[in-house]
Amino acid sequence: MLWSWGANSHGQLGLCYVNEQVEKPTKINIDFHGNKVKQIACGGGHTLLLDTEGKLYSCGWNNNLQTATEKEVNSFERTWRLSGIVFTNIACGWDFSCGVTDDNFLFVWGSNYYGQLGLPRNEFPDSIKPIRLQVNACEVSMGLRHTAIVNSKGEVWITGCGKHGQLGLGSDKLSSDRFVKVVITGKITHVACGQRHTVSWSSDEKALYVWGDNKHGQLLLQKDKYPKIFSPQKIDIDVRQNVKKLLSGWSNVLLWLEDGTLLAWGRNNYGQLATDQTVVAGQRINIKLPEGRHIKDVAIGSEHALCLATDNTIWAWGWNEHANTGINATQLHISKPTLVPFNIESNFTITQLYCGSAHNFIVIEEDS
Repeated sequence: MLWSWGANSHGQLGLCYVNEQVEKPTKINIDFHGNKVKQIACGGGHTLLLDTEGKLYSCGWNNNLQTATEKEVNSFERTWRLSGIVFTNIACGWDFSCGVTDDNFLFVWGSNYYGQLGLPRNEFPDSIKPIRLQVNACEVSMGLRHTAIVNSKGEVWITGCGKHGQLGLGSDKLSSDRFVKVVITGKITHVACGQRHTVSWSSDEKALYVWGDNKHGQLLLQKDKYPKIFSPQKIDIDVRQNVKKLLSGWSNVLLWLEDGTLLAWGRNNYGQLATDQTVVAGQRINIKLPEGRHIKDVAIGSEHALCLATDNTIWAWGWNEHANTGINATQLHISKPTLVPFNIESNFTITQLYCGSAHNFIVIEEDS
């Protein structure tokens, strides 16, 4: 079963209607023909859904063909233009999208205004129908106006807008409409694009590599001394364990470690770091759920976050203008991990959660 809530101005929640916001988790009526949800990716106002057979569905905002369909729809529909292709991973930027195939090729579609699809601007229009690129991709992340991939060699390749250094290609290359290799000494396993920055993690070195805008300390460097970083900087944050997830919002970062620790840093004007205390730029916050709960999964939107605890409860914090958190729609932000009011029957388990710019999805399965 699939549930959603938050902003719905383009039908991105897949509920078969359009409105400003949906304040509570609401069940979506959809038939996957015996398959289950494998992954969901959310953009500024559109959503992609991947089932366990690698089939793609989409709904929501489609002004730049980011849903890979001919029209804007408010319920999940098969993206027939990409039928017959088995996808293993999907990602969304603000108004552009991509999918990684089972043979590690990359399909891209949507807005290419900044070259964020890796297609030459002088040969391709601003809005692109799906095109397969001859690039190898394993991991992929999309930000506001740029895209980063990690290939099977652990290399980062990047394209799009780099005005704030988010491409990591040096101060003399502030834009690209082709995927270009970022010079990094370590082998990268995780990459995450923010609004104007990029962060990555090397599991071999147990180190962060960061570049781009550092206005809010999202790169863990002194913002006065390093307002922008145009080439990757290696940062040892004294973590000697594996990383489960590296996630980025517009200007904040979450790092979920193997031992369950959840570290956050960057901007906190809406409570993105799950604290109401004054945060110094570059300070790391150790986010803990109430009463010693353990984290099962975590997802991050542009300025809010959802966390699934092992006791089958959902906790949220951050920006709440569009009822993003599912908590008290009259509050503009939630500054601490707060329980999302959602009753679930005892024989059902929440298995997945996802965030878009201001909308969310959770997947619930019946216990076998």
